[in-house]
Amino acid sequence: MEKRLQRKKLVEENYQLGSSVKDLLGLQHQVAFKLLSNVTNNEIYFSQSRDAKHHSIAEGVVADISRALIQAQEEERARIARELHDDINQRLALLAIGIEQVGEGLPPQVQSHLRKLQQQVTEISTDIHAMAHELHCSSLDYLGLVPAVRKLARELGRRQDIEIEVKDDGVPKHLPSEISLCLFRVIQEALHNAAKHSGAKRFEIHLHKMADQIHVTLRDTGKGFDIEAVRNGKGLGLASMQERISMVKGKIMIRSEQAVGTSIQAWVPLQANTGSRTANC
Repeated sequence: MEKRLQRKKLVEENYQLGSSVKDLLGLQHQVAFKLLSNVTNNEIYFSQSRDAKHHSIAEGVVADISRALIQAQEEERARIARELHDDINQRLALLAIGIEQVGEGLPPQVQSHLRKLQQQVTEISTDIHAMAHELHCSSLDYLGLVPAVRKLARELGRRQDIEIEVKDDGVPKHLPSEISLCLFRVIQEALHNAAKHSGAKRFEIHLHKMADQIHVTLRDTGKGFDIEAVRNGKGLGLASMQERISMVKGKIMIRSEQAVGTSIQAWVPLQANTGSRTANC
């Protein structure tokens, strides 16, 4: 009983912490969006260097807040992913085995019902594994950016019944960890937004190694979105992408036209980030 109460208290504290971090990120993204974005009728362009003379101090403050909040968010993601994988999933596996053992020697009708329950437990375990992977992608650490993106595309495509094509043009396996993590999160956010809102069934991701930078393009031919709504602060997911890209001294451009589709392009320089060993975003 005491252990159960401790677990319940931990869950409540985690929820409160996550809610607080989310609120702070939301407020910070709104400030950053107003400072750093350039919005036209169907295009949003973010660049860390925009109006640097006038906004250098403000950008510095925003960047420090962003770095601390996103680092806390990534640490929380990794911790929750470990708990899901090492605790919840293991207990579900034991439950599935227990259901199978209970059914031995019982009437066929009861065994059939227990097999359905076992299948449901297995499906829940698979979903939890996918959630843990989205929270913290271990393949990003061990295999690199492109394999991690391909795995993300396969899993999301299977769950959402969509086709996601990933093209790789010379992106090296070993990139600075902060570049890999930031680009992975940008692609992840963009795919989730597109799968949820665009109405498209096919998406393209192109990762390209240029002379001194990594270029990422995501495209869909869905219904697009209202740029004016983003101008008014309703597109915090897009602002989050910008924040992550700005931390690796990159830039991002988002174009969308209703009934035509959306394209997102990001450029991240390699030279300015080659000295880092730890992920800051």
